[in-house]
Amino acid sequence: MSNHFEPSVGMRFTLHGAQFEVSFALHGMVRYTASAGGRQYQLPYDDFVDLQGRGAISVIDSKQPTVTEDSAPTIIRKHRYVEGALRQLTHPTATEPLRAVIEQVASAFGDPSPPGTSSVARWIRKYQQSGSRGLAVRRCSGNRTIRLGIEVERLIAEAIKQLYLQREKHTAKDVRDHVIGRLASMGLCTAHNAQTRVPTLRTIQRRLKQLDPYVVARAQRGEEAASRVLRAAGRSIKASAILSIVEADTHTLDVLIVDPDTMEVLGRPFLTCMIDVNTRAVVGTYVSLFPPSAITSLGAFKDMLTRHGRGLPGGIPAQICPDNGVEFKNSAFSRLCEALSVTVTPSQVREPNGKPHIERFFGTMTNDLIQKLSGTTFSNPAQRGDYDSMKQACFTLADIASFVEEWIERHYHRTVHTRTGRAPIIAWEEQVKILPPLTLSEADVNSLARRPVQRSIVHGRVRCAGLEYFSHALATLEAQGKDRVTVLIDDLNLNSVLVQHPARKDLLIQADSVDPEYTVGLTSYEHAEAMRIKKAMSSSDRAKFGHHANAIARWELLERIHDCNLASKSRIRKITGGLGRKAHVKKLQEQLPLNSIPVSCEITPSEQTSPSPERLPLGTYDDSRSSQKIIAPQIKYDSFSLDLE
Repeated sequence: MSNHFEPSVGMRFTLHGAQFEVSFALHGMVRYTASAGGRQYQLPYDDFVDLQGRGAISVIDSKQPTVTEDSAPTIIRKHRYVEGALRQLTHPTATEPLRAVIEQVASAFGDPSPPGTSSVARWIRKYQQSGSRGLAVRRCSGNRTIRLGIEVERLIAEAIKQLYLQREKHTAKDVRDHVIGRLASMGLCTAHNAQTRVPTLRTIQRRLKQLDPYVVARAQRGEEAASRVLRAAGRSIKASAILSIVEADTHTLDVLIVDPDTMEVLGRPFLTCMIDVNTRAVVGTYVSLFPPSAITSLGAFKDMLTRHGRGLPGGIPAQICPDNGVEFKNSAFSRLCEALSVTVTPSQVREPNGKPHIERFFGTMTNDLIQKLSGTTFSNPAQRGDYDSMKQACFTLADIASFVEEWIERHYHRTVHTRTGRAPIIAWEEQVKILPPLTLSEADVNSLARRPVQRSIVHGRVRCAGLEYFSHALATLEAQGKDRVTVLIDDLNLNSVLVQHPARKDLLIQADSVDPEYTVGLTSYEHAEAMRIKKAMSSSDRAKFGHHANAIARWELLERIHDCNLASKSRIRKITGGLGRKAHVKKLQEQLPLNSIPVSCEITPSEQTSPSPERLPLGTYDDSRSSQKIIAPQIKYDSFSLDLE
């Protein structure tokens, strides 16, 4: 007996071990969606049936009922005639013997209108092919034959493709007008009569309604928008053990930070965070002024690998879902993952369902901590109101990093998670007792988390990205003729590099920077920006600055950041007519008193939209902040008090 199932909306099946759900099936095309993640796929109907016949597609307990309150009497009636024929006849579809059985069954059950022999024979064949499902009442909707002419059908399809399935907004009336116009141009229709049947507006509306909603949304709004609209939140991602799946992402914090020396505003920092899906424990963080990149991911990854030394959750993961849109090729991050056999599985771009746990964590932290700090920018201008974030900013990058770490360890990890029903740190400690995670020493992490480049030793030095590093051991290798070496660069600290011995790969030689004043605490991102500015300097300027060119280039970077901030202020003055944001808001309030707003226009917090805040330039300045007095507030939580002084 065949296990063939007609693809219908809601039918679930497995293909190559993954689970899917049919979202649409019409016009010879089957669209299905991944149960976990919600990615959309489509397949011709014949290919779907063929895969099912070959066993590649296996239907999972179809939830579509075959017997309903309306169809049950019909199915039972069919089954009685089929059962009678199969029990009594050797050849159940033979006409004359079957007619006798039909009369007998009709008499026994009082059927006033017994079916014909051809109908019962058809029921028998369907029963033999598909069992009781073959007797199910087929749902018929509309006409099965084309009532319009072939040319009209072609014009309808043409109009739908050229008008309706486009970004411009067209309606069913536009489609019908196109069809009539094309018929008129062909001489088949005039203003008073037509030589062929013209489709009504209702006919066009029905045709449009039969289109796959995904195809329509993709054509009118784009593939990404269609995927978001026509996909449920998706199945939860399950992790079988600690660190089996780790989600990583970078979030722009809603707070401005200041320079620790000048107290000038630098901008909004970024938090790169890694979270264990199994326990919801945070296993790695990295706070910086750098946008999402392989460097920021590396910082959080290194923190995850070394946290066990501080008694915090961490270790070597089995799988990482990293930042979207970040290029990891030939980076220290990818090299570290390869060395530790860590699988990297990026989620879909603009798909929060790909990393739902880390997204919810950022939302919790923003509400519980970040927006309670002085200098917060809030989520949008509407929430910020006339709050002067730049004037209130008083925390440094180190302050924010310490606040985040303390909030995670003393509040988040000790709070019962709404989804798991467990406090993350308790769940982690219980799992560690069963199977501790793999760990590395800090020295091993520092040697592995590096980007390799091939360089030649010249006068006991190696040159990488415009920086030179020296070691007396390198001079010895050069004298021995072993001048071609592999240099391992730490993108988070360019003050020194490790050089791999040509004959002994396990022997690493440290080479120090010849310009430590410039390279102390320098990252690859900062150096690349400084080199870009240095390159833009004229040759006469470079000759003038000489040895101090690198330091001055970094100063140029900070000046550019300051200019960007002044430009932003200028735009605000232009928009507000020179009044400033606060005075402009006050003026608008005077022109339109709050009590004049009708009740129907009030917006509840749940109805307010929260657009993604615009990312401020890296390190913005405000000259008026140089003499600001730092006031460390106190943040109170339900379970503890965090003194920020």
